[in-house]
Amino acid sequence: MRVFLFLLLLLPTFCFAQTAKQPDAPITIGTKQTIHSAILKEDLNLWVYVPKSGDGAKTRYPVMYLLDGEAFFMSMAGTVDYVSGQGKMPEMIIVGIESTDRVRDLTPTHYPFWASGEPANDLKTSGGGANFMAFLEKEVMPYIEKRYQTQPYRMLVGHSLGGLTVLQALVHQPALFASYVAIDPSIWWDKQLIMKQAEKALTQKDYANESLFYAVANTMEKGMDTVRVVQDKTQGNHNVKNHLLFRETLRKSKNLAWAWKYYPEDNHGSVPFPAQYDALRYLFKKYELDKDLKDPTITVDYIKNHYRAVSAMLQYPVLPDMTTVNTLGYISLSEKRYDKAYQFFQLNLENYPAVGNLYDSMGDYYVAVGNKKKAMEAFKKALSLEEVAETRRKLKSLEAGK
Repeated sequence: MRVFLFLLLLLPTFCFAQTAKQPDAPITIGTKQTIHSAILKEDLNLWVYVPKSGDGAKTRYPVMYLLDGEAFFMSMAGTVDYVSGQGKMPEMIIVGIESTDRVRDLTPTHYPFWASGEPANDLKTSGGGANFMAFLEKEVMPYIEKRYQTQPYRMLVGHSLGGLTVLQALVHQPALFASYVAIDPSIWWDKQLIMKQAEKALTQKDYANESLFYAVANTMEKGMDTVRVVQDKTQGNHNVKNHLLFRETLRKSKNLAWAWKYYPEDNHGSVPFPAQYDALRYLFKKYELDKDLKDPTITVDYIKNHYRAVSAMLQYPVLPDMTTVNTLGYISLSEKRYDKAYQFFQLNLENYPAVGNLYDSMGDYYVAVGNKKKAMEAFKKALSLEEVAETRRKLKSLEAGK
């Protein structure tokens, strides 16, 4: 017994020693690629994330274009991977764009002054926003769409000056993206030029099928609040004041779906992380089923109608999620609602005829209803597509008459 206890105490050490001998394996979440821009006359880096299921697959994905990619690529890739993995949004390709001069690229006008009006040497290269958007539209997008399986749905995400660029795109090129995420945008730029432009564009253009998530950090002086700040003239409070005024413009917009959220516990630097998650949840709030999977009122027609709505939202055909439908089939099977189980399994086979596991599921249905011949046919079809030990065991059991 003592020897046994001694070995138990040493076991973690032995395991650690064995683990330590294993060669280190890199954890890869994307690739960094360099492209040459004829428009900007320079080389720029792109940070590209492709969903795990997209490695070598034919699945097409919507694309997120992420400004200041080098700063936000890792957090956004992790957020998209997790939220899509929970079935609350579609998987997405992320393209992070790394500017060599963000002041030049992310500003619409030459304006070498701070919000206070004081001269700013750091802003002397400003005013290249139009060229940068041309680079994005005419060089980056074709590059990505040629090399990856993409859907027409595009999203633009930016923070600070990047957020200003997002609003510029919304106002001047609304058809270029389906959704926009502006995180604490620098709307102070050039004497609040974007506010004047938005006041006109958002009320005159039809923004049907366009969505915006607008995040606001708490940059006010201590003791100030979002009610009194609107009347405040202190320079230190101008950011939040401007954001509140911009919200009034959004309220006048024509058919734009938008959300405006204030983050009282976050400053300009920390707000991107929570805003990334909230933006995705808002923009794809209709993606997830609005019923629990165990709800007995869920039918095949309900599933079809839901994904028709999702397809309309994303503006491309979206098939019912294979895993969700399969789960619904097994729930119905466990509750002996055999007709409904068959309908769910059959829906999956119609949408994903090359997936062996779905024939295995149909085989389980036929076993449950006592149709041995059909069950064997289903298991054989599954094995013809993919050799799985459990499916082979089921088939042998039926062949043996067990």
